[in-house]
Amino acid sequence: MSADTANRSDERHSPILEVEGLSKSFGEIKALSDVDLAIEQGEVHTIIGPNGAGKTTLFNLITGSLRPTAGSVQFKDQDVTKKSLDARTRFGLTRVFQSAEIFPDLTVKENLRLAAQSREQSLNPLSRQKEGHERDAEEMLNAIDLGVSATTNSEDLSHGDKKRLEIGMSLATKPNCLLLDEPTSGVSEKDSQRIIDQLIEMTADITVILIEHDIDIVMGVSDRITALESGQRIAQGSPEEIEDNEEVQRAYLGGYV
Repeated sequence: MSADTANRSDERHSPILEVEGLSKSFGEIKALSDVDLAIEQGEVHTIIGPNGAGKTTLFNLITGSLRPTAGSVQFKDQDVTKKSLDARTRFGLTRVFQSAEIFPDLTVKENLRLAAQSREQSLNPLSRQKEGHERDAEEMLNAIDLGVSATTNSEDLSHGDKKRLEIGMSLATKPNCLLLDEPTSGVSEKDSQRIIDQLIEMTADITVILIEHDIDIVMGVSDRITALESGQRIAQGSPEEIEDNEEVQRAYLGGYV
């Protein structure tokens, strides 16, 4: 665990997100089965597991993209199990997908401004908060430091920079909890390191839940790790505890752990 992530440990309080008995079935297939999870405020919590373990399904249930077959999701001491994805986003629960979800026909700054504006119930361009959105977009543009003009069309960015723009867009919504689905997938080693460095620097005050396959990244940035297999939680603990866990070693025999 890095010094930056270690500093987060001193600022933890009660869980910001609690999942209890969460299950999801698709017909006869159980994608997730009775999963419990408590995410502490300010921590970096990584979800690992082989393909088909239920990681993305868990994210979909937490963010409201899917409704659970059973179980509940509590966020900031409120039951959000039946809340929509948009409602959860406005409440401070934001997700970054594996493939960049940007608006290719808009400029870099327009993407950031639209993200900042999405915090409101209405996307009225005449909103009295327009100046605030403009300021937030400008600040985030400087923070992600893509090295391109604000008027650059986002479709002209490299794959790595599109990922960084989407992370900036997610942070422009001012989340309390940010969920990232394989943020380094498909990018170069150099871009991967830039993305991770940016995340650590820019998310010091918020909770991060991460799905990641690169074990070096997992062990380097995580405060705690939850391991899934076949839709069930098989282990949870510190990076050191997970690395030594026999169940995890068995699940990943021939894999990356």
